[in-house]
Amino acid sequence: MKYSSNVIAVISLLSISLIASSFLDKQSNNKYTSQIEPIRIVDTLVKPILPKTILEIADSMCNEAGVPYGLIYEIGKNESNWTYIKNTNGGSDFGDLQVIDQTYWYWYKKLNLKGGKTRKNYLKVGIYYLKYLHNKYGSWKKARFAYGRGHWREPYTWTPLEKKFMRKIDFTKYDKTELVID
Repeated sequence: MKYSSNVIAVISLLSISLIASSFLDKQSNNKYTSQIEPIRIVDTLVKPILPKTILEIADSMCNEAGVPYGLIYEIGKNESNWTYIKNTNGGSDFGDLQVIDQTYWYWYKKLNLKGGKTRKNYLKVGIYYLKYLHNKYGSWKKARFAYGRGHWREPYTWTPLEKKFMRKIDFTKYDKTELVID
């Protein structure tokens, strides 16, 4: 909308300039108008300010919360392929990061959010919930598992589905590896 109104304004100014310059050319014999400089219009248009993409918003929120953006990106890719959707398997999860209703409303109040169930609010809740789980369990891998399953469980107890969604992320990018000395 801003872009089209800027274009209309520039076109209007160009039209006025052309009309004024043709008038000045006709009046060039007049001693008063010969001293008037024609109006000059800059050829560049103002570039429109585009709204941020959901991934840019996620990156900003991750920086604010201290959560690795790459991990949030991978979780969103795994959970919804970055489409703001409702779970189609009968659950109450919703949004890019598939947050369940109970978790959403708890964190919505805790974070003092406004506006109800919006895409940005779901995203913020998911990011801050993951941060909370990281603080609780001490690793992004454990936090990711608990994010998807409610609490951390040792890998030997994981179902094939849990193993599948956990294998999709290289946690060495996010968790510092510990050197074990025998």
